[in-house]
Amino acid sequence: MMKTLHIKTFGCQMNEYDSGKIGDVLNESHQLTLSDTPDNADVLILNTCSIREKAQEKVFSDLGRWRKIKQKRPEVILAVGGCVASQEGSAILKRAPYVDIVFGPQTLHRLPAMVESVKKDRQSKVDISFPEIEKFDRLPEPRAKGPTAYVSIMEGCSKYCTYCVVPYTRGEEISRPFDDVIAECMMLAAQ
Repeated sequence: MMKTLHIKTFGCQMNEYDSGKIGDVLNESHQLTLSDTPDNADVLILNTCSIREKAQEKVFSDLGRWRKIKQKRPEVILAVGGCVASQEGSAILKRAPYVDIVFGPQTLHRLPAMVESVKKDRQSKVDISFPEIEKFDRLPEPRAKGPTAYVSIMEGCSKYCTYCVVPYTRGEEISRPFDDVIAECMMLAAQ
């Protein structure tokens, strides 16, 4: 039975937020607790950024290190999420066929099902779709860790600036319903 999860996060505050949600989702669904090191974790996740310098190289460098862990323990589930995953999709599997799951920022709520599917059939899964706002309806209740917390009011971007990949990696701009944002803020403030 899987017990621990290690998440390595690159990039922006949205990725920090997403990594927190990934931990919450997998804790709720699979009772996975966070591990500070990848060595003994049952699930390894790289939450990636495609804006920062040499993003792809960092991803594949870490995957190369994690490949050794998977060679010793083939049951380990190795996942790549975030913007590089969204940008590269199944091309990640061509370069690193030992990766089990590739998921985008808008599909992290589907991780429990992807983990179960990989455990069952040992076939790699790729889901980099942009399913509107459904993600927020399927996330565990928010928890504050200390005096501050991230609250996502909107995600994505619709500007399509020549130099920017955000609309392609995080999808079109989508705002959460006002009442949902207020309810989340109230819940966090009460903790």
